[in-house]
Order: sequence, then structure tokens, then C-alpha cells
Amino acid sequence: MNLKFFIPMFTQGQIDEHRERLQQVVATVHHFSALIFILTFVGYGVAVYLWFQDQPWAGLIVATFSYLFFRQFRSLSVGLARMKLRGRPGFAETWNMLDEAMKSERPQAVILALETRLRAPRE
Repeated sequence: MNLKFFIPMFTQGQIDEHRERLQQVVATVHHFSALIFILTFVGYGVAVYLWFQDQPWAGLIVATFSYLFFRQFRSLSVGLARMKLRGRPGFAETWNMLDEAMKSERPQAVILALETRLRAPRE
């Protein structure tokens, strides 16, 4: 599988240079994604509970907000990861590199391709 198709603007040198920080970014994004996923389904549970408590409009509103929250989980998890890691030394250049990639691709595609590149054996 040719991974250069996914992120053509990243060279293997850039991946190797930023490997530790990129691995931290991917791990932090996954951490926040899991948290958002759990919170979304807690919201759905609350919506079902409200529905069965004869408050269908409240349940519908909570379910709608949970759905909208879930729809933004990739970009939100990247934003939360950025906030968590922004003060650490050396991350500014890494985030600039990722921002360039996210100008042409969705955050989901960039993180997936980046994770695949990081796990791939070195050439």
C-alpha cells in the first residue's frame, strides 16, 4: 500500500524527525476521541431515559445535541489535543506540519494516514 497517497506533503524525514511528538499527538487525539464517544452515548442514554419519563421533547433535544457533538468528534478531538499539547516544547513545528496537511484533507484522514505511517515499518 502506497502511503504517500494519503499525505504527500510529509516526507519520511519529517515523520522520522517528529516521530515522538506525532505519536503523542495521535495518542492524545485517540484519547479525546474515546472520551467524546463515551460522552455521546451517555447523552443518548439520558435521552432515552427522558423519553421514558414522559419528556419526549427533552429527550429529543438531548439526543440531537449528542448527535451534533458526535458529528464533530474528529475535529474537536484534534482541537482538544492541540490545547493539551500546545505548551510543550517542540510541538509548534509539529502542529504547523499537521495544519498544512489539514488544509487539503479532513482531520480524520490526516490522523488515520499519520497513524498508518507511524506504524509502518521504516523504509
